[in-house]
Amino acid sequence: MLLSLSKQDAKRLAIRAQGLDHNRLATSNSNYARKCQKVVTAEDLRRSILKMGLLQIDAVNVCVRSHYMPLFSRLGIYQRELLDQLAYREKAIFETWAHAACFVPVERHLLFRQRMAQQKSKPVVEKLKKVRPSYLEDVLEQVASRGQLSASELEGSGKRRGSWWGYQDGKIAAEWHFSRGDLSIGERRNFTRYYDLTERVIPPEHLYTATPSVKDSNREMMRLAVKAHGIGTVRDFGNYYHLKDDSALVGLNELAEEGSIQRVRIEGWPNGIEAFAAKEDISLDPTEARALLTPFDPLVWNRDRIKRIFDFFYRIEIYVPERKRQYGYYVYPFLLGEDLVARVDLKADRNRNVLVVKSAFVEEGYDHDQIAFSLADELMMMARWLGLERVGAGRRGNLMKSLRAALIG
Repeated sequence: MLLSLSKQDAKRLAIRAQGLDHNRLATSNSNYARKCQKVVTAEDLRRSILKMGLLQIDAVNVCVRSHYMPLFSRLGIYQRELLDQLAYREKAIFETWAHAACFVPVERHLLFRQRMAQQKSKPVVEKLKKVRPSYLEDVLEQVASRGQLSASELEGSGKRRGSWWGYQDGKIAAEWHFSRGDLSIGERRNFTRYYDLTERVIPPEHLYTATPSVKDSNREMMRLAVKAHGIGTVRDFGNYYHLKDDSALVGLNELAEEGSIQRVRIEGWPNGIEAFAAKEDISLDPTEARALLTPFDPLVWNRDRIKRIFDFFYRIEIYVPERKRQYGYYVYPFLLGEDLVARVDLKADRNRNVLVVKSAFVEEGYDHDQIAFSLADELMMMARWLGLERVGAGRRGNLMKSLRAALIG
């Protein structure tokens, strides 16, 4: 039997699955949450990443690099250095290709080994093999003998070549070994990757466990995707770990047959679309979410899914010419209660110590002043987290007048 859920149920399941349904641990001294003032620890970050399943890494640094933001959205004010500590000193998470380049809990390393082993080389790698037959092996030997290295520190790295982002030979070789699992990321400095032998990065208790089959790995990825999503379609769940629809469906069907997940019908979703939901601890109680979300937050990176669940059309406009942008360069959706109610284009002006709101738009049907009050409090907390002194607001957008008043008040 199919379980029938309302659109409101779907929203609540999606928000709760991502750990966005409650007040955060550490907040500003605002009226929003004087309830709980706690120092966020590395263990809090680890638990949050476990719940999300993965954390997408992105280089854009308009306000803060994207992978730091989802933890602020869920936990509140924390020291960003804790994420680096978790990844590169405690080695509780590791970098790999999942949805995209992501941090993943280290205990799930075994799920990616078959994928790594089956990587197919890009044309630029094949060209490197022909032009410099021994170079790939030489790179491994250099890292083994010299310790972790950036691509530019590799001897014989050479000039930029090929179509793979114009990488140098050293970068092409290092990234190939990284995708294959021979090398892992031991550290980052100023966002530059430092490659090391995987055996020196992944703790032995996680590296030398039995490697599951491709089918079993895919099935477990789908279980984790359903847990992290709460609700979605075959493509939604496959997208979470970059699995093709047919592979995702095999795993989801097996999980449904054994009763680990359930098939559902959601109000307003197209007829015939296969949807699944987590089975354990389904709670349809209201949520108390309030968070600004980076474009690469797991709740919103799948644009089709958030349109289906939240009736919120969203796209990132970084690559859209400025004159054609509707909302702005790097726009954060604003989650309040159980809806995506607004969107703001933000920039950290570090020279002036200001979090700049370049534009602010509220969705149709919401009270401008009410939304602005909550958004202003969130922005002030974000500024404090980033070490900025104040929030400055421009004039673009239908929410800006109310927001400016709320920031002053």
